[in-house]
Amino acid sequence: MYKSLLAAAVLVLAGCSSTEPTTTTYLLPMNDAPNTLLSANAQQPVMIVRPVEVAQHLGGNGLVYQVSQTEVVQAQHNLWAESLSKQLTRAVVDDLRQKQSTYWFDQLTPAVSAMGLPKLQLQFTQFNGHYSGLAQLGGQWMVVNGEGEAVIRQPFFIQVPLTEDGYAAQVEALSEGVERLTTQISQRVSLLKL
Repeated sequence: MYKSLLAAAVLVLAGCSSTEPTTTTYLLPMNDAPNTLLSANAQQPVMIVRPVEVAQHLGGNGLVYQVSQTEVVQAQHNLWAESLSKQLTRAVVDDLRQKQSTYWFDQLTPAVSAMGLPKLQLQFTQFNGHYSGLAQLGGQWMVVNGEGEAVIRQPFFIQVPLTEDGYAAQVEALSEGVERLTTQISQRVSLLKL
């Protein structure tokens, strides 16, 4: 009897000590306005959004958090549900379609011939939480005309306060930062005649 109680206690303790941490996956929230109602008109020239480039330390599956001036960590159990580059590209296209009507923004795909079309390229060097309680987005965006000449080069740095601790709040703040960035881009691009 003593042996069976001891074996049961060992099994209970072993079960408690081997609990796996929960993995949570995140997507950037999409704009609430229905994008399916938007369509290009004949007078609206197309601008191609090239796949968004992210720095190597941002390109993994885990959300990134800067813990000091020189150290960043990539979460092991709080992961992007889809490539960050793909999510950012889709969010930029959707937001820019909603925020201006000068151009019809479209993703670069094999089905779309981009030859001779203006292009928007974004590069992120920062897209992370920060030990100061902020989400930070930094990098550069550029518009290239149909002849391949850069007509706008604009660095950006956006900080958004986290409303609470945790990765969910970080994702929300990063998404708000993307919305602020696309507002800046739409204001500049809507004035361009390419």
